[in-house]
Amino acid sequence: MPLPLSLQVGVPGGVELFIVLFLATVVAVPLVLASLIIYLDAVDRNSRHVLAWTVAALLGGVVVWALYFVVRDEVGGNGLTVKSRP
Repeated sequence: MPLPLSLQVGVPGGVELFIVLFLATVVAVPLVLASLIIYLDAVDRNSRHVLAWTVAALLGGVVVWALYFVVRDEVGGNGLTVKSRP
């Protein structure tokens, strides 16, 4: 017995596509925000490796975030070079 036509027609990737996009957003937003925070902190500390830290934070995730916050004083100079944001 064939199914009615109304049951055979559906949205391609309907709920599944929504779930995948939602999960991608949930993962991407914190990555971008953490990378932005690390970028701004590295700029404030006059680090010579701002771009490297930013890209590493974007691609490396939690491991690079923890590493940056452990070594940021050594990488960015002393506390006297830190300038405040307006």
